[in-house]
Amino acid sequence: MVIGLGRMGRAFLALAQNHRAVAAGYPARAAIPERLRAEAVTWILAVSDQNITKVCKDLLPTLRPGDVVLHLAGARGLDVLVSARDVGAAIGALHPLAAIATLEPAGSLVGAAFMIEGDAAAVDVARQVVALASGRLIVADAVDRAAYHAGAALVASGAVAIAQGAAWLLGNAVHPTPSEEDLRAATASLLWSVARNIEHLGPDASLASPLLRDDTETVARHLAVMAADPTVRALYRAVLARVIVPLESSGRVRPETIAAAKRLAQAESDTH
Repeated sequence: MVIGLGRMGRAFLALAQNHRAVAAGYPARAAIPERLRAEAVTWILAVSDQNITKVCKDLLPTLRPGDVVLHLAGARGLDVLVSARDVGAAIGALHPLAAIATLEPAGSLVGAAFMIEGDAAAVDVARQVVALASGRLIVADAVDRAAYHAGAALVASGAVAIAQGAAWLLGNAVHPTPSEEDLRAATASLLWSVARNIEHLGPDASLASPLLRDDTETVARHLAVMAADPTVRALYRAVLARVIVPLESSGRVRPETIAAAKRLAQAESDTH
């Protein structure tokens, strides 16, 4: 049972339905559905973080020992489901590491990574979900929710912000100006290739940068053409400052290159 028919709830329903798994979805604000069968039921709470505790408590009259209750919020732990555990249900926090942006058509969870924290029965259900998605499951005994959710948000929001800046730069660089569809394809192509590299090589080995050929002049030119949008330039500097860290520790580039890059990464160095 999926409670909540927002973007993530519909994605879970579509995943189940595409594999002909028994599943039903209910709006978060509707009355809690009656139990449809006597055997154990999995309840997936695809609701806002603030409503998880309330919806869980509303479910209590329907729950039976052996049921599994999962929520999907990366920023919340097991404490918001403790009332379900008190009546004999297993509980878990199952977070899809996937950005779902559409209601219609339903977003896809195929190939996604998921993180699960919870009781053994909840982990078993998570393994079944991930098998349907042909994804990867990370099983956690404990989670620092602030750090975990910040990491996920950094990719989900940060990649969008970078794509916005890249589309602005590419659109201004090419004449005639590419269509919106072409700019979407161009930025998505880069993001897909980076994602594939990270999957196979890891983040550090996936870096493509002028710094790897000790070229800081190109980096300086990049910063100069971003003068019209200080937010994009600040984003570029933040990226530059972060990629310097593993480059410096690994010795992959010359010390003088690192020193020049650090100066460029500091806003005070901008004289344009």
